[in-house]
Amino acid sequence: MANWCSNTVEFIGEHSQFEDLGKLFKAMAAKEKKNRAGQLPPFAQGDRGYLFDIRWEDGMLYYETKWSPNTAVIVAIAEHFRMGFRYSYSEPGNGTFGEAAYRDGTLTDVALDWDDIASYEFDEDTDTYRFENQNYDNSEEILEILLVRKQAITALKDLNFGNDTN
Repeated sequence: MANWCSNTVEFIGEHSQFEDLGKLFKAMAAKEKKNRAGQLPPFAQGDRGYLFDIRWEDGMLYYETKWSPNTAVIVAIAEHFRMGFRYSYSEPGNGTFGEAAYRDGTLTDVALDWDDIASYEFDEDTDTYRFENQNYDNSEEILEILLVRKQAITALKDLNFGNDTN
């Protein structure tokens, strides 16, 4: 049985593009419900990254995937509609937590790794998570802190790389 990865996508584009995008996701959701099977957009290549429990609400796409995010499928959708996106995904059981962005044909994907996740622990005595000498009621807040830090480090590296003249 698969672990489910939760995915949320905010597409970025012109208002007129969202109507067609909404039609696609509503049709995929209806087909999923009817066939009781995950869906891919008709123009997607390959047979991986099916979307399950598809919801299109207020310009946001919410869905589940088996085990891991399906970034390539989301990029294909963005390219098809000539849009960008911000994409977050999480599957704590597999240590999967990250965010991707796509703009002008460039994909940036920053995800936590096992070293990041190993930086906090669960305290059974207090039923809390312990991170940097502080207690947290859930791990999501810690994961967000770690991801923001990793994104900042990645941005600095990208900035320094762009300034490197050697």
